[in-house]
Amino acid sequence: MMIETVMSRSVRLICAGGLAIGMHTAYAQSAPEPIQRVEITGSSIKRIAAEAALPVQTFSQKDIQRAGITSASDFIQQLPVMQGFTVAADSVGGGGGGITTASIHNVGEQYTLVLVNGRRIAPANAGTTIDINGIPLGAVERIEVLTDGASALYGSDAIAGVVNFILKKGGAPLQIDAKYSKPQSPGAKDKSVSISKGFGDLETDGYSVFLAAGHQEQERMKASQRSFAKSGIINFNDPKTGKPLQFFNGSVRSIPPNVDVGYRVFTNGEEGEETVSFNPYRKLTGKCPPGHVEQSNGECSIDYTATVEISPEIKRDNFYASGQVKLGNSGFNAFGNVSYSESHVTAVMAPYPAEFSLDASSPMFAKYISPYLTPYQRENVTYTTVKYRLQDMGGRANDFGSKATTVVAGLDGEALGWSVNGAFTYSSNKSPSDYTGGYPLADKFNDALSSGAVDPFPYALGEMPAAMIDKLRSTQYVGNYSNTDIKMKGFDVHGSREVFELPAGKAQLGIGLDYRTTSYAQSGNPAVSHAEILFDDPQPSFDYKRSNSGAFAELQVPVIKDMEVTGSLRRDRVSKLTDKLHGGSVGNDQSATTYKLSARYQPTKTVLLRAAYGTGFRTATMLEIGQPQADFGVTGGSYECPFKGALLSNPLAKLCSGVPNQLEVFKGGNAELKPEKSKQWSFGAVFEPNASFSAKLDVWNVEIRDGVNAVDEALIAADAAKYLSLYTTKFKASTGRNALAIILAPINIGRAENRGIDYDFLYRTKLADGKLTGRLAGTYLLRSRHTIPGTDDQWDVNMNAFGKDTKVAFRNVVQASASYELGAFTHNLKANYRNGYKDMQHLAENHAVRTNDAARTPVDIQLEVPSYTTFDWQTQYRMMKNLELNLGINNVTDRNPPLSLRNVGSHQLGYDPRYASAVGRTFYLSGSYKF
Repeated sequence: MMIETVMSRSVRLICAGGLAIGMHTAYAQSAPEPIQRVEITGSSIKRIAAEAALPVQTFSQKDIQRAGITSASDFIQQLPVMQGFTVAADSVGGGGGGITTASIHNVGEQYTLVLVNGRRIAPANAGTTIDINGIPLGAVERIEVLTDGASALYGSDAIAGVVNFILKKGGAPLQIDAKYSKPQSPGAKDKSVSISKGFGDLETDGYSVFLAAGHQEQERMKASQRSFAKSGIINFNDPKTGKPLQFFNGSVRSIPPNVDVGYRVFTNGEEGEETVSFNPYRKLTGKCPPGHVEQSNGECSIDYTATVEISPEIKRDNFYASGQVKLGNSGFNAFGNVSYSESHVTAVMAPYPAEFSLDASSPMFAKYISPYLTPYQRENVTYTTVKYRLQDMGGRANDFGSKATTVVAGLDGEALGWSVNGAFTYSSNKSPSDYTGGYPLADKFNDALSSGAVDPFPYALGEMPAAMIDKLRSTQYVGNYSNTDIKMKGFDVHGSREVFELPAGKAQLGIGLDYRTTSYAQSGNPAVSHAEILFDDPQPSFDYKRSNSGAFAELQVPVIKDMEVTGSLRRDRVSKLTDKLHGGSVGNDQSATTYKLSARYQPTKTVLLRAAYGTGFRTATMLEIGQPQADFGVTGGSYECPFKGALLSNPLAKLCSGVPNQLEVFKGGNAELKPEKSKQWSFGAVFEPNASFSAKLDVWNVEIRDGVNAVDEALIAADAAKYLSLYTTKFKASTGRNALAIILAPINIGRAENRGIDYDFLYRTKLADGKLTGRLAGTYLLRSRHTIPGTDDQWDVNMNAFGKDTKVAFRNVVQASASYELGAFTHNLKANYRNGYKDMQHLAENHAVRTNDAARTPVDIQLEVPSYTTFDWQTQYRMMKNLELNLGINNVTDRNPPLSLRNVGSHQLGYDPRYASAVGRTFYLSGSYKF
């Protein structure tokens, strides 16, 4: 990708100005057109592009086309400055909810503001995070990425920077774009098509209209279709000793099922309860069925990994229209745009992990369980819990839908020396979530068991009779799970003008204000809200609303020749939540004043120096503040009983099982959360000695205080004494018993610090009869750390290591490219690099890794994940004036993701889908035709 540098823009604009002066001399009767001033992301003052003082990366349509992608999120997430975002694979059990996001410098998606045409749109959640997939790629004119904090201009959540999608407008020929891609291995085929047309010219016709529509379909990819991801049983050698080891991440909800049998005991005359666990099938046959691993307590754990998906099925449609009209001789234009997108992300997780109780008088108890109990246990049974994986019902399929609509109407023009722009915005995001298979209804499932129509005990996977499978599948619920309705309404207005003149030039002032209300409503289907789904707890409904208002001023002052200083000041107020469902309010009103100072100095024609310092803030999301405590499934990892030593006397210790197991999870809000605050600074230089070479270097730093986050499950499980308040019980209606649970609730965790260097080197030269362009761009992290939740002086450093927050910050993310243009052909080669890192650490006590021998001894292990490099190739062929074809190969060397033993987050195992693509070598053909 090529980025037009500040210096090249300067040369172009100076030449344009000289040409205008020459024309004025030769043709005195015609006045030259003034150089157009435009707004650049990060400033409200209209200026010449070459005057930009902040690090803004601009990507054109050609850059996007050469990237070989089909969605806006794919393009954004491959940029070196992006780390820590949500990927599509997170929707497979990782809480992604069907969205993909942007995150600048690994600071976090919640700190990266995404705009469309410089304005906010409705978020995808209860905060301000945007689902980038809802932005129509075919309508994108360019993308501007500001890699510096901008809260002093845009308000809350612009701490890390801004991504601004500038969409097309004005007259344009009818254009059709199409693309088809197919991996060498099965799955993940992708096809897309878009059409666009522009009418009229604002200057000559007094109006202009632009229309665009697009459609995309991406095929799902299953874990079974990739050798490195098809099993949770991973055999490998210890890198240090060479000893054969085995990693396993399974579930004790098995096929056939395991059972827990409780029975009364008497100690010193006091009645108590003990539990015996085993697998009846293993007792009968002497071994676990295929696809299972034997546990020391007599249970079998199933390898469910092959049943999940690596990436979900995706279908998207979008429409975009923009229009402008001159309002007579008023100097103002009216403008408006409408966009609509609809998407469906269908993700299939592992089959349902059912648990149900079995009465001691049941025929199944007598046949399958009673023979393996002692006479004493049999006579004193208190309960029996059956743990069964409903694999014959199929995987749990979730359809994450989204219907996003945005309407903007406003005025733009000149009045009394001011350049003014203001608009009203309405934006909504309706997100229905549906169960499309794999979830049983409690009453139907229990009836099938009690009648004997479904008997899970004697059948290993693939052995259950067809009639019994049909009966099992007839118990499932297919329909709506929940509905989320987000609405944002507001207006904004800003203007800029020259205010006074100094010896070095004219000072410019920009002022503005904005106001918006955002509502977030969620309701569950009655079958879900009333816990009619087996094993699900009741889901609460809520409807919150809050308002945001702000005003800012920005002053740009030329201090000396070739040097200017800009100062910005903003005041924001965010209201408490209004509880529209129950009345009253939640949380507190919050306000903040932020500022920013930046300077630009160009001592010579070839060197530009820039620096900035500012503050920022972010308010917690409406769910972080007000979400009622609700069921959130189970932990991603399995953990040994967290209650040890003195905690063994805690009543919750009795709920532990005899082997490492998943913990139940609740999620809820915290009404006492304070706003997060930040300080940012950056300084850099641009060097362009000639038209062939340019270099950009920017050092940046972001510090956050009172950061909002939940304590990670692994931390809670590792130190129950410290996080005892986050432990509770969950009553499971399917078994009639309590289970040990943890609460994932947000707190102001303390501090976070991120620092690094962005660099961009560009070289152009003539080679033979063609033009060669080489580019090296990347981000080098100097610091990435945050305090451990609940502390203010204990740091978790995840630089090149799997941190306690379950994330990795990569020191080096690099992209190198070469482009050679010869006649009608342009050839592009791109290399993408991430350095290696220390993988998730597994302790022997959690039994995740064992020696691969008869002893099966648990061991401590932490792998070194190697670096990951892929190469992409594309050839463009301009067959004729209006037709262009692109043939490309992504991941030319078919590089598999490196081995990772991560077992938290999304359900994929064997690699980390956040940091490496599982698709493999992919061929694509795209074309563009203009009529």
